[in-house]
Amino acid sequence: MNIYKQLCVLALTLPITPLNAAEMTAENTGNPSISVVGIFAGSSMNGGDAVHRDEFLPLSESEFIFAAEVDAYTRLDITATAADGAMAVEEGYLTSKLPQGFRVRAGLKFIPFGRANEVHPHALVYADTPNGLVNMFGAEKFTGEGLFIDHPLYIGDSAHSLLFGFFQNQNDVAFNANGDNEFSSMVRWKGVWDINDTSTFELGSTYINGKNSYTDTSRTEVSSIHFALMQHQFDGSGWSVQGEWNQSRLDTGVSQQFTDGAYLLGEYDYNRNWLSFARYDFSQTTGTGLSETAYSAGLAWKISEFQNITLQYKHTKHALAQTAAGLGIQAGQNANEVFFRWVVAIGPHKAHSY
Repeated sequence: MNIYKQLCVLALTLPITPLNAAEMTAENTGNPSISVVGIFAGSSMNGGDAVHRDEFLPLSESEFIFAAEVDAYTRLDITATAADGAMAVEEGYLTSKLPQGFRVRAGLKFIPFGRANEVHPHALVYADTPNGLVNMFGAEKFTGEGLFIDHPLYIGDSAHSLLFGFFQNQNDVAFNANGDNEFSSMVRWKGVWDINDTSTFELGSTYINGKNSYTDTSRTEVSSIHFALMQHQFDGSGWSVQGEWNQSRLDTGVSQQFTDGAYLLGEYDYNRNWLSFARYDFSQTTGTGLSETAYSAGLAWKISEFQNITLQYKHTKHALAQTAAGLGIQAGQNANEVFFRWVVAIGPHKAHSY
């Protein structure tokens, strides 16, 4: 078992004494951890029909993170975002520890499936959203308000988690064309295995089933499988290969529409400060006769744990409807994009793992 996992297991097994509980409550009473993350993003896009668009490093999004232990058993996390002159709560949920190792999270959350959706954009190594997720759920994260309960399992040198969730969402691409709140349920399994002291393998699968707003009985199903093979040395160097395949089946009451979205990402870390990456995206929707592909490559400079800079190039071929709408081109056309992203953070919430 590697050192990281030993520390995680030790933290989970340590008892919480009345003294610890009192100290934790006193430390956070009226004094939550507050962080601010700023994302300065510039881009240049050339697409079909001579469409061209440039943006030069505006403050594209700010995140305000408020987090604290309420007491020894419950934690509160709230993330508010400011973009395009408006503010909204991106995530806001309670995490409570129950007997027998169960954990409950209640509130508004990024839905935990795959590897990319539940990660905040500034913490991803790339500067965009994989096209497969855009074509399935739109340009924004797939979020929901509900209850999520999970439980860890340890089998030999492997760690597993089984999660059940019940939530409502207003996603207008996969579930709710009318913008109504509809209820869904989900189950997710994830396992992590040690290969050696510096390498791990992760595998997971998710199934979501929920009503959509097309008819009184029509439903949407989402299936997902993901993997990650990671190798990291103590000096910060290493590499990883990860990917996910997602499929949604949307029943309109008249027909069924299948949308597939997948990506494969390779990352190479030269040291603690520099890394490069490459990503392949694939999407396809029944009835369009098109299969969309995209190729990305980029370089990232992790100046410290509180700021990083990413430069990325991306070519999209035969864009599907959701991707095309975001680019401002016609479906089936191609586009070339260059992204420049500068992420800075102040407070205890870091810009990324370092």
